[in-house]
Amino acid sequence: MRKIRFYLLLLVLVINCKENTSQKINKKAFEIVNKITAEKRITYAIHVNSFTPYELYLDDILIKYDREDISSHTTELNPYLLESGKHKLKIRYLPTVKDMFSKKGLLDPRDIYINKDTRWHIFFVKLNKDPNAVLGYTNEIDYGGSELKIIPPPSQVPYWEQEWELDIKDLPYKLKGWSESEDLSKMDKDQLKKEVIAFFEQQRNLLNEGKVDDYLRLGIKKDEEVIVATYGEDLEYYTSQERKDNLLRAKGHMLPLENYEMVLYAGGKLVSLEIPNGKYRRWSALLSKSDKGKISAWGVKLHKPKGSKDFEIIRK
Repeated sequence: MRKIRFYLLLLVLVINCKENTSQKINKKAFEIVNKITAEKRITYAIHVNSFTPYELYLDDILIKYDREDISSHTTELNPYLLESGKHKLKIRYLPTVKDMFSKKGLLDPRDIYINKDTRWHIFFVKLNKDPNAVLGYTNEIDYGGSELKIIPPPSQVPYWEQEWELDIKDLPYKLKGWSESEDLSKMDKDQLKKEVIAFFEQQRNLLNEGKVDDYLRLGIKKDEEVIVATYGEDLEYYTSQERKDNLLRAKGHMLPLENYEMVLYAGGKLVSLEIPNGKYRRWSALLSKSDKGKISAWGVKLHKPKGSKDFEIIRK
């Protein structure tokens, strides 16, 4: 009888420990979000209408990679905005599929600008989001005043980059993120790569073995900050069974780490392993393949807090 009571007590302690971890994330982030009134929950975003694939960078962090020749997509900036102030946006235009065959892989100026009506468009917008509103936000957007001027290349080029300075004024939060993290570019490159690969191998093994709770525990700080930056938009998802079930899809299906390169972001404060070329270019090196052949990427960007010897997941 005593043994039975002991094991029941142990089971309760384990369950409570897991619940407390989830509740801690929920409570801490919710307390911050709950203090931000609805009218102050500002979301900044970039909307791109493109005729070529592109990469979108914010403060030297790749936040969006679109492989489609023609697309229309909105990318929210808040998850990568730590505070108000001046921020740098960069677009890298890439050759189209047609360019790869007919123009020896070179981007043509007419891929970006044919005339004033047929061209790329980029808008920097500020949203007062409301899930109950028809459009998903309540404010009016001045698209004419929010468009960023695009300059096409003077001739055919392998790729074309353009930068703008964004003035972010109205964020109601301030996040630590990687602002005080170690500058990884100052580390010995071979040693850094060894440590990053070891961390990714750990992540791969956790996913492959279905150890979802252990995997999620390493990204608690990321979850807390993104919940605040998005004002708890997906708050319930972070501690839901749905999220765990999604991660369990990788169990027994993780591919080996191969064909990757180490990439530094945010002036050397963030690091990741990415596929450098081919169909899955810019995808995380953490890949799984389902029984039906579907490839999924499990993105993580790491930082090393000041004075720490260990990496942490801070964004995806």
